[in-house]
Amino acid sequence: MTVSLRAFRGSTLTELPPGAVTLADLYRELVGMRSEIGRALTRIEVIDSRSEEADRLHSDHETRLRTLERFRFSLMGAAVAVSALVSAIATWIEVSIVRH
Repeated sequence: MTVSLRAFRGSTLTELPPGAVTLADLYRELVGMRSEIGRALTRIEVIDSRSEEADRLHSDHETRLRTLERFRFSLMGAAVAVSALVSAIATWIEVSIVRH
């Protein structure tokens, strides 16, 4: 909707044509926008803090997984070493004791 300047000639603030925007209208809009921006910034801060917490938890989770994997592979290595030792002992027993 366009209002020409001719419509404002000779009129006062109380006699504005329909659809005209006053400074009070602009001020009310500005105040409303400020509060909406404030709420949006608060939501962004909450999301940011949740994101930081999730990153911290993810990092902690990854550390725990790596520790468990290291233990598992160490345990498997120890099992292989014990198996080789038992096999060597069994071979020695068979060669030196049973065959004599």
